[in-house]
Amino acid sequence: MPVERVLLASPRGFCAGVEKAIKALAWMVRVFEPPVYCYHEIVHNRHVVEQFRAQGVVFVDDVEEVPAGAPLMLSAHGSAPEVIDAARRHQRVVVDAVCPLVTKVHHEMKVRARKGFTVLYVGHQGHEEAVGTMAVAPEAVHLVQSEPEVDALADSLEEGVQVALLAQTTLSHDEWSGIMRRAQERLPQLWMPNRSDLCFATTNR
Repeated sequence: MPVERVLLASPRGFCAGVEKAIKALAWMVRVFEPPVYCYHEIVHNRHVVEQFRAQGVVFVDDVEEVPAGAPLMLSAHGSAPEVIDAARRHQRVVVDAVCPLVTKVHHEMKVRARKGFTVLYVGHQGHEEAVGTMAVAPEAVHLVQSEPEVDALADSLEEGVQVALLAQTTLSHDEWSGIMRRAQERLPQLWMPNRSDLCFATTNR
């Protein structure tokens, strides 16, 4: 069946955070002798990852795998505080390519936890960004992935508890909106950031 019409999403291609991370890793490849190490895949794009592998980049899932003193990049998804600390203790050069939006969520997580909030974090179990963000305040955060999980948590919270709602930046608008509405219905005093945590490019598409 012939294709009659093709619609192109706008914006398309890489978002600003991903472009920043790719440029930073490309700079490291130019400046340092291989191998250059990267904690987790720099972005979730097979072609980009394979191109960097061909240039001598080694992707690892544990910073302990990186030889002492070797140049290391931390991926755009953000890293747990203990990972950043370990990297800086053992490596001569560490470049943190975390997306600015992820940094914003880490800051919000830290501030809300310090103020005594229980934080509901909408994200994907095991995703690098979710793992890193939840590690900022593990004692205060609960991962939620569905509306029933919001209901279960709302039922379990003591009366008067302050609750905040944060999100993984790479969620689609559809993934986020239903859970957000349910949380607002069940928790009328819910705190949320003034500006959305979702990636601008993902939302605009």
